[in-house]
Amino acid sequence: MNTSHPYTPFRKPAIAVSLAILAVMLVSCNLPSMLAATPTPLPTPTPQNTAILPPPTQTAAPTMAPSPTATATPTATNIVFGTGMTAAVEQGSIQPNQVQAFTLDAGQYQPMILIVSSPNNDVYLGVTEPDGNILLDPAKKWTNWQWLLPQTEVYTIKVYGGATAENYTLTTKVAQIITFPSGATSVTLGGSTPKGYIFSYALSCKANQTMTVSINVPASSATLDVFGLATGPLLNPSAKSTSWTGTLPADEDYIIEVIPNGTVVNYTLTVTVK
Repeated sequence: MNTSHPYTPFRKPAIAVSLAILAVMLVSCNLPSMLAATPTPLPTPTPQNTAILPPPTQTAAPTMAPSPTATATPTATNIVFGTGMTAAVEQGSIQPNQVQAFTLDAGQYQPMILIVSSPNNDVYLGVTEPDGNILLDPAKKWTNWQWLLPQTEVYTIKVYGGATAENYTLTTKVAQIITFPSGATSVTLGGSTPKGYIFSYALSCKANQTMTVSINVPASSATLDVFGLATGPLLNPSAKSTSWTGTLPADEDYIIEVIPNGTVVNYTLTVTVK
């Protein structure tokens, strides 16, 4: 009796088919891991937008408004004293942080006195020599300055603007030096105040010497101012005096000024130092 299953002859082909299907499944199962093992590199993003933009400084420069602090110093104005004068007055207007320059030719050992005034009192001064040496540092923001000049040369005076636009007045004085005749302790000088400007004199004296000064006009016409170039006031002009006597505090140059009432005044000045 034949005991074989009627489908026995088909087992081998069925097994072959099953193995083929299993192989396909195995290949399919390995496919993701193979892809993961050798991924195709993604392209590195190119910063297209930033690459075509110019640098910030290039884009800002054409549209940036000039900063007041970057304003170049304009050509200097030369200060020239009138005939018979020891003072000059310059008036102008200045923008915030602007710099305006003036030049003045003065001699060695002459005392220079500068005063700048403005409504807000924040316009200030700077002074330099031709070689750039600073005599008055603008960082000090001084509105008054007086100094014995070191050389005969052209000095540059700079006026610096403050926080707001302002009008200003710059007064420059270079005193006339007084010399005594040989062996004399006194000198008498005839003078005038052209344009009603102050006339300034200077002389070098020793500490503890006694100075006497006087002018021969009434106080309604002109008065005196006396001060040490370094030590400061000896006779305050607010005293409205036409004479003064005092002991000098130091070895230095002293300034005597004849201050008119705003008009031309002819006077005689007498100076005695003992």
